[in-house]
Amino acid sequence: MYFIGLDLGTSGLKAGVVDGNGDIISDLYLDTHFSASHPGKAEQSIDEFFRGSVQSIAAVVQKAGIDPLEVGGIVCDGQMGGVIGIDKAFNSVTDLDMNLDMGSEKYNEYMHLKHGDLLSRVTCGSPLNGQKIIWWKEERPELYNHICKFVTLNGYVAGKLAGVTGEEAFIDYTLLAFSGIDDARKLAWSKDLCECLNIDMNKLPAIVSPEKTIGGLGRDAALQCGLLEGTPIFAGVGDQAAGFLGAGLIQPGFFIDVSGSSTLLCLCVDTCIPDVNNRTVMYMPSVKRGTYHAFTYINGGGMSLNWFVDELCSENDEGLQSKYEEITERASQTPPGCGGLLFIPYLGGRQCPFDSHIRGGWIGLNWGHGKEYLFRSILESIAYDCRLGYKNLKRIFPNLKVDEILITGGGSRNDLWNQIKADVMGIEYIRVGTYEYNLRGCGIIGAYGSGVYDSIDSAVTAMKRTVREKRYSPVMENHRRYSHYFNIYEGMFRNNLQKTFHLLSEAS
Repeated sequence: MYFIGLDLGTSGLKAGVVDGNGDIISDLYLDTHFSASHPGKAEQSIDEFFRGSVQSIAAVVQKAGIDPLEVGGIVCDGQMGGVIGIDKAFNSVTDLDMNLDMGSEKYNEYMHLKHGDLLSRVTCGSPLNGQKIIWWKEERPELYNHICKFVTLNGYVAGKLAGVTGEEAFIDYTLLAFSGIDDARKLAWSKDLCECLNIDMNKLPAIVSPEKTIGGLGRDAALQCGLLEGTPIFAGVGDQAAGFLGAGLIQPGFFIDVSGSSTLLCLCVDTCIPDVNNRTVMYMPSVKRGTYHAFTYINGGGMSLNWFVDELCSENDEGLQSKYEEITERASQTPPGCGGLLFIPYLGGRQCPFDSHIRGGWIGLNWGHGKEYLFRSILESIAYDCRLGYKNLKRIFPNLKVDEILITGGGSRNDLWNQIKADVMGIEYIRVGTYEYNLRGCGIIGAYGSGVYDSIDSAVTAMKRTVREKRYSPVMENHRRYSHYFNIYEGMFRNNLQKTFHLLSEAS
């Protein structure tokens, strides 16, 4: 039996055929795009995602050469931030109001200022979607009244494939991590928070387990996908949770650095301890019930690198990847610390702790800083933020002992960045692979949901892969040098810099 996995990311869509042993039989990658019509505005076309999903499924099934009768189901994972409004017929009322869009941040700020303690005590601790629902209610009431449910991207694609109605809309419990209106321990919507924020709970989708069958592939979609009508569609999962599952990193104690469109530092734990006083540590429910990924993150952290290369590096015929490799090579020749240069990596606002007014920028620029220095300072400053996250996780979990940090995500292919992180942290980094983990995670959910395995643990044992591709040992001389810069980085927001950002935000 085979399973189709779809990974719906910010910068790309991946599809693959996964067998019952966890092997990827065929796969495909498509670039996705988002529009930024003006600063703070970002939007993605859900039609592009749905068309790409259908085309990709057909392509990987044909490439694998499998009989549609052998396909046990389809599982979608997707971006954890962002919402789509649908009507009663499950037609879209909005495009994807994505996590990089800052339009609703004033409501995020309201949630933190007015109900911050309740947010920290009850939720997973990182609102991205709750305030978006408030924005639609307050700013676009005519559309809000037409919306039956708010769903996430993978829930939309899966629902369209299955032809469900708006009242049958769903969300899996791992995706509660970024809602800001959930009860983290009960894996349910928080009635108290919804009442405080005046959010209509009738517009929230049903919360289900990732392996739940939500319907069968509809007739039209089946024809386009080259599959049988009625092929099971499972509820799916958040993209980060899918990757952790596919790599088998769901046991307490695993420490993971995710270098993707957003950058996360995660610790797998078996308890949820609210960070009420500092509000820096968030929690993501794992697919395995009773297990969480405690994390800190930079919203759009990895996107800063693409932005820099795309906007500030010279044009050539080779495209983005060539420019990225060229500037990385030049940056590798510059000294640690970049001659006293720091980058502020919060182009999408700061989340840990929350401050919507903070933005990106360089501190310490002089005439001698070329583009390679600016680029390396982005790599280094995101590493400083990882170290700050590590410090905050150790505060919550004081018995934490870390001998190694596993690194995954698209950014993990950058050897220079991996070495910088090992030097900054003073801990060995180990690269453990590529986007295939997400596809394999989808396959594990499908295999468990269809009864191939009788538990998520047995499915993970049989199908997961954790390939330790390369080790990066810290250079202690660099670690000592970086520690000085880290102290400066950590202290920036205790000085007047934070006030300056607030004044700039008010002025704009």
